[in-house]
Amino acid sequence: MLCGCGGDVESSDILPHLSLAESKHILPIDGYESFTLPDVSDTQYRERVELLYNTVVYDGKKPVFRTDDPVKPIYDAAHEFLEKYIHDDWTEASREVNTVHAIHDYLISGTDYDFELYQSYQAGADISLADDPAFYIDGVFVGGKAVCDGLARAFNFLCAMEGIPSVRVTGSFASSLHAWNKVKVGGEWYNVDVTADAVHYSVGGKNYKQIAHGFMLVCDDTLKSFAPNGHDFVDTPFTADSDYDYYSGDFLKIGDRLYPRVVKSQAELDAIFSAVSEQKTVGKIELKLDFAGKTQVNSTDMYRQEIRAAYSKVDNVGFKITDGNSPYFRFPNGVYLFLIYK
Repeated sequence: MLCGCGGDVESSDILPHLSLAESKHILPIDGYESFTLPDVSDTQYRERVELLYNTVVYDGKKPVFRTDDPVKPIYDAAHEFLEKYIHDDWTEASREVNTVHAIHDYLISGTDYDFELYQSYQAGADISLADDPAFYIDGVFVGGKAVCDGLARAFNFLCAMEGIPSVRVTGSFASSLHAWNKVKVGGEWYNVDVTADAVHYSVGGKNYKQIAHGFMLVCDDTLKSFAPNGHDFVDTPFTADSDYDYYSGDFLKIGDRLYPRVVKSQAELDAIFSAVSEQKTVGKIELKLDFAGKTQVNSTDMYRQEIRAAYSKVDNVGFKITDGNSPYFRFPNGVYLFLIYK
């Protein structure tokens, strides 16, 4: 966790990059073959949640519920999100990426990570913890609280409802048991780690969360090679051979000006931070640094001195880089999330 030098974190800056659709989205699953779930008394609740999950994710069918079905609120919450935030007017070329992006941000912003539960589970506490909703989709869509496994299952569930192939991947992250996803976009399979893209930190004893995209649509080698927090795969279905170029062509707006999110030089980085200094309120910025000669960005923090120089351009900043404080978070391929707040 990061201890900042101060600054007021605006709740609006934590919200996902989501925009309401102009009209109600028509979900692909609404055109699938229907499957009526059996009577409530036929299965226990946890088994029934899994039946719902399997019906949507593995069978590719639209669940039909009978009166007072206890798992219907799970499906309704997922359906409501997709109706509101997936746009039917997205182009065919951008639909998959935009949908994955929206799902990624929705899961991070709308779900609290259950740190206490996961630490207990890792420590070998009562095995009954494995039945906790945080490990399943009801933890996300009903309780709003989950661990990595619940988030990975929820990602699969939403992708299945949108007709986007996705699988759950298991292994470890930073030497801890972990689950994430692979998703097929543009005919290629990429890793998406929703849990790892949720940035948690504390300021003055208060906890905060931000959304990053450094672990969204990256290949296997990138996940494995990123140090010190690499991923190890137990199972590696649908090998991803390259990263999706998420940052190129995207821009950061500061004031009235646009700046490329792929930063090629110290001068460009300094210009962005100088522009921040001119604004009354700026929160976080997310950039990909791609300077010439910086080839080992996945093995070490190669840009620390350059970042330190850039932070010096901002006056009255809430977060300052010092020898003992790093107000930024590092992701694969030179991606950084910077906290500023002035």
